[in-house]
Amino acid sequence: MFYLIETKNQLDKLELKLSSSLTRYLEFIQGNDNTHPQLAEIIAVYLDVDGEDFIIPLSHLECINQDRDLIFSLLERYDFCVLDKKSSLHAAPQLSYTDIQHSIAPIEQHTTNAHQWYYRKFPHTKVNKMIPVGKHLERCKQKSHDIFQEYHGKTNKYFNKILLPVLYELEKNALKFNDKFDEYFKPKCKKFSIKEDHIYGWYNPYTTTGRPVNNFNGINFVGLKHDNGERDTFEPDNDFFVEMDYDGYHPRLIGDIVDYQFEGNVHNTLAEIYFKSKEITPKQYKESKTLTFKQIYGGIDKANLHHSFFSKTQDFIDIIWDEFSKKGEIKCGSYTIKKKDHPKIHSQKLFNYYIQATETETNIYKIKKIQDYLKTKQTRLVLYIYDAFIFDVAKSDGKQTLIDLQTILNDKFPIKLKTGKHYGALS
Repeated sequence: MFYLIETKNQLDKLELKLSSSLTRYLEFIQGNDNTHPQLAEIIAVYLDVDGEDFIIPLSHLECINQDRDLIFSLLERYDFCVLDKKSSLHAAPQLSYTDIQHSIAPIEQHTTNAHQWYYRKFPHTKVNKMIPVGKHLERCKQKSHDIFQEYHGKTNKYFNKILLPVLYELEKNALKFNDKFDEYFKPKCKKFSIKEDHIYGWYNPYTTTGRPVNNFNGINFVGLKHDNGERDTFEPDNDFFVEMDYDGYHPRLIGDIVDYQFEGNVHNTLAEIYFKSKEITPKQYKESKTLTFKQIYGGIDKANLHHSFFSKTQDFIDIIWDEFSKKGEIKCGSYTIKKKDHPKIHSQKLFNYYIQATETETNIYKIKKIQDYLKTKQTRLVLYIYDAFIFDVAKSDGKQTLIDLQTILNDKFPIKLKTGKHYGALS
């Protein structure tokens, strides 16, 4: 049964239903599905309450719309299953959500013929305001049905309580850009992710290892080039940028896992192995980095197995592969990599996934500490790229703020620090 909530009496009945329900699923319907959730207008709320469907219109052209604040104050009394907790937090951070996307197999993109037609005709408008409410119901109902065919109540505490709130806080800190922006970037539609001179990124954590990619509205923030000037587009809201990144992060992370301690510079140490010399040239140093990453990601050269770092790493690869082959899955922190999801996986790929999952979870806990620390500061963490953390720093916060941030990150591995007035001018 479907209920369109347009009167107080209908709202009261919905509240009674919510108060006694066992399962509650919620979906916010944005003005346009392609708009960044931080900038999106919520035009309606879809609810599946114990299998009954409700739509509460907030800003739809064909409905008697409800007061947004009133509706949200009602909904914040309950916990809801959602398919995307991070986006839901942008819409209404005061509500309580349980993300279920990580607990189910990927489901297909749901649409209707009406949605396809309207999006072809009016792609850059608040097109969902024009699409009939019944069609929104049809799409949401299809999605809800598929979700609960897959979801059986199992959730991941780290994913729900740590990862998604951390990424949500990151996304709120938009990057400021200057007049050079249009020279380098062509967003699909500027108003989808840009407000005045600030652009929002979107971290997608629904990957094999939870390692988030940041690619939204035609811009890949992870893949910004170093040498063509496009990084000069981004400048601080405060006084200057500071980038903190780990020195030789993946080799050190692997060393920590396999119980090998690097002394001094990682790539210099490994270059001495490759070139059998204590005197390493700049060219050899550069080659060393290439050789190391080639082995980490592509397989260890047998010629290097005499060295304990590589022999211990290979032993670890063999151990996790043996367990994975026998059990059909392997745990890596809060993640489980399953063979059924990767039928063609091989030992080196499994190892790569394992390292990525370890890296991500390690970093996310550190970012959580950083965000908690910066709550009373003007300085903000504006970009996270795997082994690098870019801060928009306010001088008024004082030098101690940078020392404290470095201390949070440098609990095991050394940090390199660069500063600059533009993202492309860090030195």
